[in-house]
Amino acid sequence: MSASWHDRRVYARLLRDPRFAKLLAGQSISELGSAVTQIALPTIAVLVLHAGPFELGILIALQRIPFPILALFVGVWIDRLPRRRVMIVADVLRAAVLAAVPISYGAGFLGLPLLYAVSLTTGVLTIFFDLAYLSYVPELVDRERLSDANATLQMSLSVASLAGPGLGGLLIQAVGAARAVGIDSASFVLSFLGLVWMGPDKVRAERRQSPGMLKELSEGLGHVFAHPLLRTLVITLGCVILFGHVLEPNLYPFVYTDLHLSPATLGWILSAEGAGAVVGAYFSPRIMGRVSAGWILAVTGLLSGAAFIIVSFAGAGPTILILGGALIFNGLLDPIHNVTQWSLRQLLTPDHLQGRMNSIFRTVYWGAWPLGNLVGGYLGSVFGPRQSIFLGGLLFGSLSLIFLLGPLRKASLTVPAGEPKIETV
Repeated sequence: MSASWHDRRVYARLLRDPRFAKLLAGQSISELGSAVTQIALPTIAVLVLHAGPFELGILIALQRIPFPILALFVGVWIDRLPRRRVMIVADVLRAAVLAAVPISYGAGFLGLPLLYAVSLTTGVLTIFFDLAYLSYVPELVDRERLSDANATLQMSLSVASLAGPGLGGLLIQAVGAARAVGIDSASFVLSFLGLVWMGPDKVRAERRQSPGMLKELSEGLGHVFAHPLLRTLVITLGCVILFGHVLEPNLYPFVYTDLHLSPATLGWILSAEGAGAVVGAYFSPRIMGRVSAGWILAVTGLLSGAAFIIVSFAGAGPTILILGGALIFNGLLDPIHNVTQWSLRQLLTPDHLQGRMNSIFRTVYWGAWPLGNLVGGYLGSVFGPRQSIFLGGLLFGSLSLIFLLGPLRKASLTVPAGEPKIETV
């Protein structure tokens, strides 16, 4: 059985591994900077460039659109290339691209086209980093510790989401949103240093001669879609995630225009959501050791949908209490959902297929994400942000019950003692 988070010996053993500790430290800093940009870029678009929900939907979607176009092919390359080296190059380039925002603002030519270009370019680079990162973790730790390693890394992301928006709100108030993006640029430099200082990687199994891009891609697709658990998981995630991201392009106009809150206030509310995420990440392995994957994914999705619906009623009562409470509750659920589906698919996939498997999931997951942003932006421009948030929450929560209709309902997230076996069909 996989070790649980509350077993301090497991946690201490993970942190005593200097290579894992450096990966964790670098990603924690990088995620903190990215959490600042998460609030800074939409704030620039709305308050400086006067963008509406549709323009904001485009801005957010551009960062996700590269995934359905490129991820499958990038996944093949990730299985061929040294994964840590890919992450290093991606960090350097993302730092350079984000630096363009404060530079262009200072020079007086910052506009929506440039923000669109930055969003699109960072999206492309994030494909390389994320696929290498997700595929590198099973290479770095034993399979028995995957759930704990994923939960530890998810907790660092949650801590960043706790501190980042509040820090972002304060930085925006103090130095402006454009300069705050420069903080994220610097954070990628620090992540790069952590990766460089990790030392040599373990020797991976020697790869057979490449049969060609299309054949390797076909092998990955065959693994995912021939496996009943992976096939059900990827299809259901695609259906559900579409409506999970209707919220984003509507939240900022709703908060700034309808609720008349300041960036600093929104930053602190999003930080409170991050506090919920820290708690969720802490308890996720304990839950995963006792409940099947399908039940976890269904219940967390249903409750997250309910949280979105509550957000839409924020103006009907004590605004900050309703908005903050709903987002904290959503933050509690999100890491449990993420760690569950990450760990399940990693456990069911051999090392030489990790990159391709992750690219398929990312293609579906992140392909549905920008589509949801565009749908949300369109709905917001037609019906208004409040109504769109309500509808998105209703559909997201309802569709999450699909996780209970197939083999995922009984899918275990534990690894038998001894040499773990990779389930294949």
